[in-house]
Amino acid sequence: MTNSKPQNLPVTHEKARKTVKAPLNQYLIVFVLSLGALMIFLPFLWMIFTSFKTPTEAYAWPPVWLPKEWNLKNFQQLFDTIPFLKMFVNSVWTSVAIASLNILTAAPAAYAFARLRFPGNDLFFSSHLLSMIVPWQVTLIPTFLMVKQFGWYDSYAALIIPSISNAFTVFLLFQFFRNLPKSLEESILVDGGTWFTALWHIGIPASRGAIAAAWLFAFLGNWQNFLWPLIVLQSQDKMVLPVGLLSLQNQFSVNVPVLMAGATLASLPTIIAYLFVQRYLTDSAITSGIKG
Repeated sequence: MTNSKPQNLPVTHEKARKTVKAPLNQYLIVFVLSLGALMIFLPFLWMIFTSFKTPTEAYAWPPVWLPKEWNLKNFQQLFDTIPFLKMFVNSVWTSVAIASLNILTAAPAAYAFARLRFPGNDLFFSSHLLSMIVPWQVTLIPTFLMVKQFGWYDSYAALIIPSISNAFTVFLLFQFFRNLPKSLEESILVDGGTWFTALWHIGIPASRGAIAAAWLFAFLGNWQNFLWPLIVLQSQDKMVLPVGLLSLQNQFSVNVPVLMAGATLASLPTIIAYLFVQRYLTDSAITSGIKG
């Protein structure tokens, strides 16, 4: 008994040191994450507050955080200045269509790369990965020339068709499909099913989380796309929101409160879409797939 106490002292001291160190690390992590969240959230709050301000309050120095009067004049002026509702609807349905077509084309391709062995498998998949590192500005002019040659200029086809295939979506779903147990598919193949049957009955249901996350990424990417719609669309009745909001400014001035009112309304679908698939984005299986 007399010898056991001195031997346990260093162990007890070590445990106490780790117990003190762990909360300090956690506090530091929470502080850094909170600081990052605040830096992200402050501009969003500024946008919402500014949408209710007068131009004098918006340009005041030092800055005025909260408006003196909360009214909807800026939103009314927004709807009076541009066909906001038409642009909003155009942005919603084109973004939903492009994101859905992304999944429709990417799921079979990713499943084939992950499960099938065919001539050129590695070459085709490497080509997909290579296209992810090529800046999209490089392909902008050739794509525009092709769109114009096909007669799609100033049409929804020019906006949607060049975007229905996305290498990142293929890569994301590939990482998930390759981690699925093969025994799940073998039971269907043994019963006479095809690879398409296995994809429909096993691959798609088992990867609903990954598909939801991929769909959200594609939706957000197209919702905030500005340059491509600016190049291929000209008619105002086909215009989407990112380009439409640009018309709120002229050569000499810009009405910031009205512009912020439009930006506030434009951010609502992205928030709603994120809330619907939020739990899928934190799924450990999807995260491991991205890292893999």
